[in-house]
Amino acid sequence: MVGHTEYDYTGESAIVTGSTKGIGRGIAEGLADAGANVVVNARDENEVTDAADELADRGPGDAVGVAADVGDPAAIERLVETAVDAFGEIDLLVNNAATWPREDSLVESTLDQWNRTMDVNVRSQYYAAKLVAEHMIAEGVEGCIVNHTSQAGDRRTGPFGLYGISKTSINGLTWRMAQELAEHGIRMNAVSTDVTETAQTRYEAEVEARDDPDRTAEEILRERGEKRPLGRLGQPEDLADAVLWLASDRADYVVGDVVRVSGGGNLE
Repeated sequence: MVGHTEYDYTGESAIVTGSTKGIGRGIAEGLADAGANVVVNARDENEVTDAADELADRGPGDAVGVAADVGDPAAIERLVETAVDAFGEIDLLVNNAATWPREDSLVESTLDQWNRTMDVNVRSQYYAAKLVAEHMIAEGVEGCIVNHTSQAGDRRTGPFGLYGISKTSINGLTWRMAQELAEHGIRMNAVSTDVTETAQTRYEAEVEARDDPDRTAEEILRERGEKRPLGRLGQPEDLADAVLWLASDRADYVVGDVVRVSGGGNLE
């Protein structure tokens, strides 16, 4: 590696939605390790409480857990209000929470599936960004908002269905809202993922291994990683590093961009 970077987020406060596990948890841990105060979020009260307790022990900052379904606008309002009450101001919002509907085809999908996907994956990111941006503007905070998108949002074909449509929408949200917010010194960008090793991808590998007893879940995950140009699966900390960079002063001229953290998977 050519260079080495350390980040100091002491005194800064961040909201990370969908952050008790997987990529969101990795981002929350990265921020906590860098000294930030972190608001962790998921739907389950016990999960957010446990995650907040664990994050509070990682660095000098504090951590608060807020159970909220981001598909519900009232829950997002409560999430932002709680974060502001806890830490006074919010410097960073990471819109990470998402759902992946398991529809077989767009033609056979239902409006309920469409609505739930768009509510969680798109409307939640817009509404959380709107509320946090209003807070930042009112308080004179030149903060950052980082949206989570996916390579599925770039690809015109493939089995991505409603999820892919939702992530294409996030790309558009990032480009268009970033221009408006930049006038206030608020930088909005996005991180785009490909295949990242999480509990979900491991579960999928375990299901595949049950149908193919000649291969283990570990072998399946390794093979998936070897298909990436860099030869490995992404890790939650890879996304955390991207968020830490985008929200730092080292990226203070980066606005409205989609940073692809994919090990080269975006090239395929």
